[in-house]
Amino acid sequence: MVFIESSKNEVWTLPPDIRDLIPSDHICYLVEAFVDMMDFNEFEIRCEGPGHPSYHPGILCKILIQSMLDRVRSSRAIARNVRENIVYMHLAEHLQPDFRTISDFRKNNENLITEVFKNTVKAAKDLGVIGLEQLSTDGSIVKASASKNSTVIIDVLEVIGEYVNNELKKGIELDKVEDKNFGSCRGYDQLNKSGKYKVKSVVAKYIKQVNKDKFDNRKKEIEETVKEALNEFEKDSIEKVSLTDQESRFMKNKKGNFELAYNTQITVDHKLGIIVANDVCQDRNDMHQLKPQIELVEENCGLLKEGTRICADSGYCSGENIHYLNEKKLDPYIPEKKEVTKTATENVKVIRFNIGNFEYDEKNDEFICPENQRLKFLCENYEEKKKRKYRIYKGTECKKCEFSKNCTKRKDGIRRLKIANFSKERKELTDKMKTEEAKKIFGQRKQVVEPAIGNYKENLGFRDFFTRGLKSVRNEFNLVCTAVNLRKIWIYLIKMSEIGEKIEINGAFRLKKGIMN
Repeated sequence: MVFIESSKNEVWTLPPDIRDLIPSDHICYLVEAFVDMMDFNEFEIRCEGPGHPSYHPGILCKILIQSMLDRVRSSRAIARNVRENIVYMHLAEHLQPDFRTISDFRKNNENLITEVFKNTVKAAKDLGVIGLEQLSTDGSIVKASASKNSTVIIDVLEVIGEYVNNELKKGIELDKVEDKNFGSCRGYDQLNKSGKYKVKSVVAKYIKQVNKDKFDNRKKEIEETVKEALNEFEKDSIEKVSLTDQESRFMKNKKGNFELAYNTQITVDHKLGIIVANDVCQDRNDMHQLKPQIELVEENCGLLKEGTRICADSGYCSGENIHYLNEKKLDPYIPEKKEVTKTATENVKVIRFNIGNFEYDEKNDEFICPENQRLKFLCENYEEKKKRKYRIYKGTECKKCEFSKNCTKRKDGIRRLKIANFSKERKELTDKMKTEEAKKIFGQRKQVVEPAIGNYKENLGFRDFFTRGLKSVRNEFNLVCTAVNLRKIWIYLIKMSEIGEKIEINGAFRLKKGIMN
């Protein structure tokens, strides 16, 4: 059998251009051209003057975007690619930033990385692949870089914090702290489970670290961690906080398990599937994220025109959201949350008195029950948990009604209705969502925003965060969305070249219309 002859010992007379080793239609050329279009004057001014030279931010942006496209997210793996992979060598312009430089740049340049994402939206808009006629918003839970074992309740946190403070002051013995917090229990080694939390292991871990370290640096670091964790308890009504990533929250994933995570939000344009807005938040549900998403879309793309269709699932359904969209003269398509399915054995008389069967008399501000009895306005309250106002309506003749037992379980036999604000607008939207046209429009959402989430989770391998803290995870998610948009643009341009558009991807990116040069 004859084998192809090897050129193992052949020496190049002239060193080759590294671009000759990269396919001419490689996406790295789009990444390079895209970043080269950006304005880095702010960084150039900042880095002027004496001191060690810095790596150009454009170089670091290029390798970070390319690494997201290649499912490489570890800063050490990116640094290794810059030394060994010809694509990264080309994008890094033969420089070799170390992993710490790459990690710090990704963590500390929130404004620049946000601007990188915004520029992908601008580039797509200039190419004409963003229509802004129909948008879909959705959220997805992404696991934080933190373990359940690192979580503590506030009592344990105060014990750790007090012990560290005492060590720093060198004035109070540990026994006094233990007596105050645990009574007759002597020492952290004797601590048992407190409820469902393993107090012993957490306290032991951090106190041992303080005792082991002879320098104040580690003690101050733990003190700062405890301080940040206590701030999270004050900021949010949570039962326990992670000492690894204090800003993460316990959220329910698709498998029904609770894990430390963040809630990622995206809004996608229906024309080509470009992500036009993204964010990361600590909310466990999507209810309060629709307005921020619309505001981000308008910040990135300009004011939305009247009648723009906004699609979102039932998690975004609230009177406040519907009223906000109506005020902006946008066209919402948001289904009402599904009611619990009624069983065949349930009493038909009980179903008859569901709140949906009560009619509203707008003129008198009253509700009319199926028995033609009126419920009058009683008061207005605020629900802290759901962050919304609601109105209470109370029946007047309920005690005389023969169906009062089917209508209410209250001991006084008087029916009350709890009505959220903007109930009229909610009912109008509910009626609209029952039409065939609305169902068709809303059905398109599943073909646009859900595949976008599946794309970055499956194709880019983005199922958990590598960084920690809300600021850092937002940077990481901006890079992910940047990579998603650039791949969409790249596929679009390749298709355009196949049907005759003049496109060259070879060290520079050129279009007939001069969008990128």
